[in-house]
Amino acid sequence: MLVSWLIWKERNARIFNGIEQSLSQLIRGILEEGSNWIQAGASKLAGIDWPHRLGMSSAALG
Repeated sequence: MLVSWLIWKERNARIFNGIEQSLSQLIRGILEEGSNWIQAGASKLAGIDWPHRLGMSSAALG
């Protein structure tokens, strides 16, 4: 749900506001938002070893 929501927000920003992030910015934002969710108590997201289960970490992006 998190990833879909952030991709949808990016789509809307591009269509309605003419603002476009690079792919690495979008992925970094997804990883940061996931970390925020975990800090706020999203235990299920933490339980799947976010973001390591995705095969990446925010350090890998920059």
